[in-house]
Amino acid sequence: MSHQASMKKIVLLCTIPITFAALSAVPARAQSSVCRTVRVPVTIGGRIQHITGSLCVPARFSGGVRRVDLLVHGGTYGSAYWDWPVNPGRYSYVSKTLRAGRAGFTFERPGTVAAGALPPSASLTAADGADRLHQLIQWLRRAGYREVTLIGHSLGSMMSLTETAAYNDADRLVLTGLLHHVGDAGPLPLHPAPADPAFAGVVTDPGYYTTVPGTRGTSMYDPATADAGVVAYDEAHKDVMSGNESVEFGTRVIVPAGQNESNRVTIPVLLAIGQQDRNFCGGTSDCSTAQAVEEAEAPFFTSAASLTAQVVPGTGHSLPLHPSADASFAGINQWINVH
Repeated sequence: MSHQASMKKIVLLCTIPITFAALSAVPARAQSSVCRTVRVPVTIGGRIQHITGSLCVPARFSGGVRRVDLLVHGGTYGSAYWDWPVNPGRYSYVSKTLRAGRAGFTFERPGTVAAGALPPSASLTAADGADRLHQLIQWLRRAGYREVTLIGHSLGSMMSLTETAAYNDADRLVLTGLLHHVGDAGPLPLHPAPADPAFAGVVTDPGYYTTVPGTRGTSMYDPATADAGVVAYDEAHKDVMSGNESVEFGTRVIVPAGQNESNRVTIPVLLAIGQQDRNFCGGTSDCSTAQAVEEAEAPFFTSAASLTAQVVPGTGHSLPLHPSADASFAGINQWINVH
């Protein structure tokens, strides 16, 4: 595959990372946990914006340490990716985090229908996305959280990586659905959001994209293991993403090792990938074992305090939305407790 073709493929991959679930459907919580909606002011380009999020706090923090997972959704998803309403006992990462004795903070990235009014698609940039994340981390620190784990998925992982390379202000970084190597899947089936029946009259900016109807089951999941109910909900509640933002992040992924911004990351890093995530696995990208992933990615993280890989069998791109969700969470949770 030519360098130009590889870049085009990764741009498409990073553009479509995740989905969104209706905010009105809130998963059941342990009676002792508390969730509240917050609006966090951030300053971008000298102007104040407000990020809407949900902060869920357990009744008791594990070990008495106030720890929080800051969860960043990917493209064509909203924050409900991490707090899935369909069978939440299995698929809600936030519910699992509460049971583990940590808080969970999810938020709507600007540039999604879930966030409200869409800014011009061309106005969303990598630098601004990283700056927003940096300010959210600082807000959580001021709220009394001693440890912050920054956890992203796909485009959200790329944003988290960019933030960490610039600031290294979280305690640890978890990247899901993202490697620096291209898998054997073809280009993701995207088209302009205004042309999609789901967004007719809602999205008018042709610089926003979404997945072609009926394609999420094969692009986001392992068809052999996926829960049909989850896929159907995902398809019915997909969101949009900025083509400008996805191109910029996608371009960053393919920068060679040694020159890539990932080499400026100094905190511990966990790479969690589904073994059947054809966006980043297959072809010359070996996801057969965690060791293979670590060896391939090590040149991109030469300054990280540590690098660990987790490969989850029977799992596609949207890691926590597969029947293997408990295993995925267990691996991430164990790593957080060790690092």
